[in-house]
Amino acid sequence: MMMACSADDAQGPAHMVFLVGGAGNGKSKLAAEVVAQIPGSRRGASSNFAQRCYEFDLPNGGALRVVNDATIPPKDKHEAPLRRDLVDALRNGEHLLACINRGVLIGEVGKAATAGDAALDHVAESITAWLLDGRFQEDEADRVDRLTVENDQDAAHYRFGKITLGGREAAIIHVVYMDRASLLEEWEPAPSAESTVKPLPLGKMRTLALLGIDRKEHASAFENCITELAKTFGGGLDADDLDPVRANAMALSRPGPAKGWCSVMRGAEILTGTHFSYRELWALSAHSFVGPVASDTFAALSEHVRAKIVIAQQGRGEERLSALMTLGALRTHMLLFDAGNAAAAAGDETATSVANMPFPWPHTASDALRAVQFADPLRQFGATDGKDASALGRRLDGISEGQLPGAQLAREEPAIAEYWSPLDATIEEEIGLAIAPRGDSLPLRVRSKLLAWYGRYMYRLVALVRGWPAYVSVAHEWQNAWEDANQGKRLSREIEDAVLDILAPQDDAGRSAYFTFLQPRVTPGAGSAPKVRLELPRNKVEISARTVGDRIDIEIILPSANDQRPAAEATLDFHFLRETMARRDGHGFTDSLLLIEPRIERLRAAMVAAQLAAEDGRNRFYFTDRTFAEAR
Repeated sequence: MMMACSADDAQGPAHMVFLVGGAGNGKSKLAAEVVAQIPGSRRGASSNFAQRCYEFDLPNGGALRVVNDATIPPKDKHEAPLRRDLVDALRNGEHLLACINRGVLIGEVGKAATAGDAALDHVAESITAWLLDGRFQEDEADRVDRLTVENDQDAAHYRFGKITLGGREAAIIHVVYMDRASLLEEWEPAPSAESTVKPLPLGKMRTLALLGIDRKEHASAFENCITELAKTFGGGLDADDLDPVRANAMALSRPGPAKGWCSVMRGAEILTGTHFSYRELWALSAHSFVGPVASDTFAALSEHVRAKIVIAQQGRGEERLSALMTLGALRTHMLLFDAGNAAAAAGDETATSVANMPFPWPHTASDALRAVQFADPLRQFGATDGKDASALGRRLDGISEGQLPGAQLAREEPAIAEYWSPLDATIEEEIGLAIAPRGDSLPLRVRSKLLAWYGRYMYRLVALVRGWPAYVSVAHEWQNAWEDANQGKRLSREIEDAVLDILAPQDDAGRSAYFTFLQPRVTPGAGSAPKVRLELPRNKVEISARTVGDRIDIEIILPSANDQRPAAEATLDFHFLRETMARRDGHGFTDSLLLIEPRIERLRAAMVAAQLAAEDGRNRFYFTDRTFAEAR
């Protein structure tokens, strides 16, 4: 857009750049940065309030129309204002930069034609329909004014097209879907564009598996953001070894903890099937430093921290320990999963006989925060085989024997050393003193609660630094599956077989699967069962996979189906993959089965329907009566 607006003349085709996505993905910020570098003069009077549309005259005689926020309604309350903006831009030959929320597109697709040029409105309607999901319905071949998608690149976040008006090339379109790729993976920069009238060269996303060595050697897209924020924030805080907020900022300004933080956030995305926007990641970053406090309560948090530091420095015994634990609850690895969480607050009992007096967080909820809380490593620590959890558990048991496991880990692992603060060391030392056998030993109940709190503290600390969200093995496997689907359009043979074991269990002979039909539910069973069943040869079923942005879609292909079209389609998300891995590894089934059973039912129904519709006698039925007499 900057190249087009800065050209020497305005004789070439207009350029249209659409930034499509939900709120908080940086559309308006990016548009503002672009406009700031374009030499133009704004039409009309300025305003202190954000406006829907801004228009600029360019030095080369052209014009630029910027739709800053398509959700802002126009003054005349037009029913399809975006389509009208498109028509106006096309009619006047203007460049167009538009920031569009998908809700706007949903609202405008199918609306009645706008008043004015019917041909241009048809083109505008085609554009909005294309922008909605990236799918393009070819216009009639004899239409003079039309949209054509010249090069539909194999990337879910970018599309390219052209507009022809009166037989001439009138506009070039570049579409960027701002929310179809993770900010927590590594991105390879795109080569410089040689031309603005051809599809742009794209950068590539590199999936860094959470348990892979590459994760420690490469930075995700957001890593620099959080480290710079931490450096800026921490630089304005007074130095105090027991200040948890300063410890958080110092830790996240270093590579090891920052990489771990980004990996846990990435795991939360995979586990919940979402993408964090820039806005959500900034909010989670702030939450990781100071918890869910607003500007008006920040002073109260500051006073709370100062008061507890005084007690920790001057107090003795249980009073000192309680203050240290209250400060420890403000460390990043505790804030992320407990602060503002009503369920965690309800179950938070003081670990000593002294009142703990934690900071009174406001109950806070958002989709992003719920996703992070679902990734709490206390749900499942480390790899699925349990060896990581057992190894750390044995290490932590050493505190009962006078050892300092956290300090030992910090000496062994550089990333933990970068996160480990004087506050953490002081907490561990004080807990070790509290549980040491002596004349005034703590009651067994209080000692147990103290050790439980220490366990939660250390398991979360180690998991955050190592970048292990809950179910990290499943998240790691999902990333490998994404790479397989993205590169080879297939999953690994083991995963494919496990998917089929869930959808179409084999009979005892291991050759076919049998499904009921004409019943409320599609259930598998033996071929001789007293029901009307349909046979599906397992060795002829194929599974293909493709990526759609950060999503894995699988297709079940039956050779008997018409035109080789997929008999069934599904998304391979965390719960589906978790159940698949359990079947692959011989672990039976997991509680994810309850969540995916409705999806399994729909897939089986689709497979049965495709088999029933097969032509030329390619469908195979088994009719059995209650005496088990089989007829074909």
